[in-house]
Amino acid sequence: MLFALIKSTIAASYVSNVILTVFTLVMAFSKEMTQDLFGRKTGPLRKFFIVADTLASAVSEIPLHLIAFKFIAWKFTQLFGGFSYTLPWLLQVIDLVTLGALLLLFVESWKEDAIVEEAIKDMAGGDPADTVDSIISANYVKRILNPVWTPKDIVMYPNITYATNEESTEAIERTNDYDQPRRMALDIFKWGKAPKSSGLRPVLVHIHGGSWRMGNKNMLYPHEKTLLTEENWIVVNIGYRLAPDNAYPTHLIDVKRALRYLKRCIPAFGGDPNFIVLSGDSSGGHLAAMAAFTANEPEYQPGFEDVDTSVKGVISINGVLDLQSDPYRGEFFAKNVAMKDTVEIDFLSKHSPVDLVSKAKEKGFLVPFLVITGNRDAIVDCSVGQRFKKVYDQAAGEKATISQCAFVQLPAAHHICHVSWSPRALYISRMIQIWCQQTYNKNK
Repeated sequence: MLFALIKSTIAASYVSNVILTVFTLVMAFSKEMTQDLFGRKTGPLRKFFIVADTLASAVSEIPLHLIAFKFIAWKFTQLFGGFSYTLPWLLQVIDLVTLGALLLLFVESWKEDAIVEEAIKDMAGGDPADTVDSIISANYVKRILNPVWTPKDIVMYPNITYATNEESTEAIERTNDYDQPRRMALDIFKWGKAPKSSGLRPVLVHIHGGSWRMGNKNMLYPHEKTLLTEENWIVVNIGYRLAPDNAYPTHLIDVKRALRYLKRCIPAFGGDPNFIVLSGDSSGGHLAAMAAFTANEPEYQPGFEDVDTSVKGVISINGVLDLQSDPYRGEFFAKNVAMKDTVEIDFLSKHSPVDLVSKAKEKGFLVPFLVITGNRDAIVDCSVGQRFKKVYDQAAGEKATISQCAFVQLPAAHHICHVSWSPRALYISRMIQIWCQQTYNKNK
């Protein structure tokens, strides 16, 4: 009796596994399917939109691990006689097709090195001195096999508060939540093997995504690990307060408060306060661009209006650089992030990076950008990055071979293609590494 129960449970698990795999694979290959099912503003599945694309991203970035998992599931089902049932037995054929699809996803990721090579070539204005290394090497294979691999020699200084006592008190009094000041903190990372004579090093500050309403600073991304250990950069992950408890532009003000702290204190950790680059993914890309374009604006620096919050560049990874191209996103930002009752076009324009490019040019804050987009991103369509690139180049008015806005569109990438080690994430990390070093060398 017990064996029969175990047998039927494993058989049912196998059936569920095959169905879920097929469903996520369809979304992995077709962002239109994801948008049709989950992206409709009034649809009942809208609340699962981010989860759906996250699943599609995971399938696309770790297909080899899923193949291994599916093989184990198949052996378990076979061992316990689960295939004696008709449905699991029939689904084996479909399962073989899913294995082929997963392998195809890996090949797509592997072959995107050509796209990245071309982007690096454009950055250099010709034949680049730097190239993307082959993933078939002991150093890279171990990363792909362990998606969360982190070098051992990284030193972390966690949870450093960047807010003043008055700012922390105000955050508590306004929300009646004693946990709010914990959001106003940052983590600093440095390479433990850095030569003592290396002097002050350039700084990368990452701003996490999460639709301005969730997420945290606790993940160290592949491109950050690469900059730490291969270029001896200082890396900082910052937290900030979230909606709905904190209406935007609180998020932006907190980012600038973090910059205030870093400008004053980062030398104590080996960082150069005069060379800070911002990076951000999704809504973090929006905040990174906004912080760069509104540098030194008193409106977003209450109580520290005279502090220099300018930066040297911005890296946007599937960043929300346009609030108005998608009507739903504009309404969501206005009502669920800024907590306004109505959607005001002027307000959206004021806080949409693509609409601030010309103003930033006039103020002298049109810093170099690296814009990375995924063609299969269902959450932030690649057209957002395309439009930003076009507007940036028009505003810059440059006729030089090398644009100050490097742009790369990865054909098979989803929204969180950069989070864990995969061939694609390795290429992205390498590209960011080269862009950062080129930007740093130009400012020496």
